[in-house]
Formats: sequence, structure tokens, C-alpha cells
Amino acid sequence: MAQRLSGLSHEDATGTAKLVYEGSDKFLGRTANLQRILSTHNPYLARWFGGLAAAVRQPNLGATTDVRYRGLASIKTSMVNACSYCTAHTSTFGQGLGMTDEELEALRDDSYKSSPLFDARDRAAIAWSEAMTKNTAQRDTEAWENMKANFSDSEIVEISMACAMFNMINRLNDSFWTDLEAEDHNRKHWNAVEGLSIEDIEAFAGKFAEVGATERKIRTAAE
Repeated sequence: MAQRLSGLSHEDATGTAKLVYEGSDKFLGRTANLQRILSTHNPYLARWFGGLAAAVRQPNLGATTDVRYRGLASIKTSMVNACSYCTAHTSTFGQGLGMTDEELEALRDDSYKSSPLFDARDRAAIAWSEAMTKNTAQRDTEAWENMKANFSDSEIVEISMACAMFNMINRLNDSFWTDLEAEDHNRKHWNAVEGLSIEDIEAFAGKFAEVGATERKIRTAAE
């Protein structure tokens, strides 16, 4: 299936879209095809999406939980939704976090529940993400109690955000038939933010105001 919506190349992107690409390369290690689609057709939404994805997914850019738990949530969510694009992305990122092929395989079904590869905190995060994705979390008291027993309220919010974000991303990629990039391209997000901090992403975000103001002036003049 051919990708339903186009995405600008780095060379053709200008203004806010170009800045989104720069931020994606800096804080996510590379620019994914979904980000190209969003940036091409609404760069202002792509701007906020990119910042959210980096803050929720990466270490030291906003979220404070162990990135492994957010990674597990992202992977299980994508697998439950059978989003092949996102499963490839999140699994590759999981490998960068040190997850083994055996762990990734156990995540594909209920094997994780009894696997010695996962501890109680792992299993709680995975089961909660599965419940959220299936929209059973509201009545799944066992999954909730396991989260409360293993994580702080702040950690629960961050793990839940990772799950919720990838539910959105899964739907976008499946609906847009987003083309999957080469594996080498997606491995670029391994350790992408090593040495970077929340101060760095906040400083970068400040660049968008000036670029956006200039674009709006040009658009107003053209009208």
C-alpha cells in the first residue's frame, strides 16, 4: 500500500516544518515519516506533537520514570493495536534500551505474565497498558491495584501517557498507511538525547515563536 499523504524531504522543508525536522533529529534521533506527514500538512500541530513525543518517550526531557517502563508501555500498546509500523519503531527503540529478542517476543501475547524475563513492575506496566489500549482499564481493578503497588502517582501518569500517546500514533500511522523507514534509520534514536536535558528542549522550543510569527506575517500579506 502506498503512503496516503506525502511528506517533505529535509531539503524541501522550510519555516516551521524545517524547524520541526531539526528538533526531531535532535531530540528523537531522526525524523520519522509520520512527522514528515504532519509537518508537511500542518507544521504548527507537528511542532507540539514533536515536543510531546520527545518529552514522553525520551529520558531527561520531561518524564522522570525509568524509560524502560515507558518503552514497555509503547511496545505493548502497538502490539495490541497490531500497528506494524509502530511495533517496528517501538521494538527497535526497546532494543536500544537493552531489551532482548526474547523479551520482545514474550510481549506479543500473554507470555509476559509468567515470564521470568519481567519483574513485578514490568508486568504491572505492561498489563496496565494493555488494559488502557483495550479500554478496560476503567473497570480493571487488578491492573490498577498492581500499578498503585509498584509505582508512584507521577509514574502512573507518565506510563499512561506513553500508552495513550502511542494509541494516537498507532491510529495515525495505520490510517495514513505510513511507510516504514529502514531499520538503520530508526536505530538513530538509540541514545539520541545522551547529554541533553529538559533545559535543552525548552531552549529549542523557544525558536518556534519567531519562525511562526514571520510565517504568519507573510501569509497575511499574501492575503
